[in-house]
Formats: sequence, C-alpha cells, structure tokens
Amino acid sequence: MIIFPNWFANFQFFDWLAFALFITGLFGYRYFLSFMLKRHSHQLFLGKLQQYRRAWINSHSGGKDQIIVVQTLRNMIMTASFMASTAIILIMGAFNLLRTIAPPEMAGNFFMTGISQQPIEVFKILIIILILSYSFFNFTWHIREVNYMSMVLNVSKEQLDEIEGGDSSEQIAKIFLTSGIYFSLGMRGYYFLIPLLIWFFSPVLMISATLLILYVLIRRDLAA
Repeated sequence: MIIFPNWFANFQFFDWLAFALFITGLFGYRYFLSFMLKRHSHQLFLGKLQQYRRAWINSHSGGKDQIIVVQTLRNMIMTASFMASTAIILIMGAFNLLRTIAPPEMAGNFFMTGISQQPIEVFKILIIILILSYSFFNFTWHIREVNYMSMVLNVSKEQLDEIEGGDSSEQIAKIFLTSGIYFSLGMRGYYFLIPLLIWFFSPVLMISATLLILYVLIRRDLAA
C-alpha cells in the first residue's frame, strides 16, 4: 500500500538530483518573479510590459477607439485559446502514452502500489501532465479576465467611475495586468516542459536544460 517507495525504486542519484533541481528551479523562479513584481517591478521586463498595458488601458477605456480595442482583445483571446487547446492536445497525448506504459487493467494496482514495469517513466509523464494542466489553467484564466475586460471597456468612463465610486482606471488596469500575468505564467509552464522531456533521455541533460532555461528566463526578465 506504500506507493512512493515503489514509484521511486528505479530512481538513480542523478534522477534525484535532476528532479530536485527542477522542483527548486520551478518554485524558486515563481517566487523570484512574484517578489520582483511586487518590490522591484521597474527592473523586470514583465514590469515594464505591465506599464505598457496600464498606458493602453488609460488610452482606450470608456468606450474610446472600440475597433482597436476589439481587435486587440480578440487577438489576445485567440492566442490564449490556441495555447490552451495545445495544452489539452498534449495532455491527451501524454495520457495515451501513459496507457501504453500502464494499461487500464493495471491502473488500479499502479495508483495503489506503484507497481509498473517502468515506474520512473510513468512518474515523468504524470509530472508533464501536471505542468500542462497548470499552463492550461493559466491560459483559460487569462481568457476569462480578457472576456470580462472586453465588457467593461465598452462602458462609458462616467458609468464606470460611478460603479467603482471613484476613478475606475486603476481597477480596469488591474484586471488587464492580472490577465497578462496569467498568460506569462502559462507560457513559462511550457518552457519548463523542455527539461522534463529531456529527462527521458538523460537526467544529466535534464540538469543542463533546467539551468539553461532558468538562465534564459531570468536574463530575459531582467532585460528591462
């Protein structure tokens, strides 16, 4: 009935090292991004991008330039919808691969005891499914926020100010900024899939890929 020792029975030293580095990098990077956005957003490319979004909202709120607003929001929704659909297709592919490794008739025993001829491969696929689900959630939440914003932007500034009890620009900008963060997190979930896929070939290569992804992302984020 003890599942984890059976799942990790085939883990070697470099598998543990690669997985530990991946988890540390994943959550550490997420904390770094959150901390920098709150305390030093001016040093982040994403922080500058948020300033652009805020300026765009201030320029087009209150029903102004509706054609530009509709086109921009439609492009945002189409992009996020494509990425979310891609995540679903990849999740279905991962489950299909999982069936070839652990057939349905073995599924009950596997999830209760971890019994499988290739437990480490099954574990890798489950982690991939988890990361893809995380990306899918963020993309769909981005679509939700943009849909809400598309309705708000077609209301006159005076009515919005009355509803908010003051200047509504900040509240609308907050919705737009939140949607942008969700999209960015969804994309970063895709980036972190690369080390997981490379793990199928070699844990040493996974370590190199994880460090490379972290280096590229952090360097890009700090290129403000």
